[in-house]
Amino acid sequence: MNQNTNPNNIYGAFELKRIYSKNYLIGIVGAIVLHLFLIVAYLIISPPEEKSKQTEKLQIVTYVELGPPPSIIPNEPPPGVVASKPTFGNLKAAKKGEETSEFEVPKNSAPVGDVKVVAPNPVEKKPEPVDETYYVAVDMMPEPFGGIEKMQQNVNYPAEAKKEGIVGKVLVKAFINENGEVTRAEIVKGLGSGCDEEALWVVKSTRFRPGKKNGKPIKVQLTIPVSFRPS
Repeated sequence: MNQNTNPNNIYGAFELKRIYSKNYLIGIVGAIVLHLFLIVAYLIISPPEEKSKQTEKLQIVTYVELGPPPSIIPNEPPPGVVASKPTFGNLKAAKKGEETSEFEVPKNSAPVGDVKVVAPNPVEKKPEPVDETYYVAVDMMPEPFGGIEKMQQNVNYPAEAKKEGIVGKVLVKAFINENGEVTRAEIVKGLGSGCDEEALWVVKSTRFRPGKKNGKPIKVQLTIPVSFRPS
């Protein structure tokens, strides 16, 4: 194809391609020069601020000479107060072989009065807490002196129960302390007709061997049968 009839040649494409590298280089150099110019102009127009000078503050300390220290001599009266000397009266000269401690008291001396010695209050000891629990099962249960048979001999068959022909046992719950004394008793199962009252009286008037736990007397509650039958 003829170069003169080539469309690229007609529109100047070859010419643009030939001068492209030259124009690109000129543009790069121009941009660099422009940036350098702007930086230099900024530095000239706006110089950096001067740093403020920091001054150190000096503190002047003045030493003052102190006076002498206060007196530490004991029994020295405060300023303006005059201490008076104690007066013991006119002492008598003791004779040889004579023992005396008497001295004359001045007439203008004031009476001292009676001196009372107050004893400190005694420290009260708090009582130890008492265990009021009556145990049901212990190592050794209480028993009447002489046994149940001995206690049964003290039972009087009530006339009313004898008349009505009442026969049976009254169950009494007894509360026995460490000394073997019955502190309280109550009917668990009664017969009536005077038998309950008689059973309570017999149990309360009976002395027991106290129950023991770990070898020590202890409070125990125990149910005791009291029999009623005609003799």
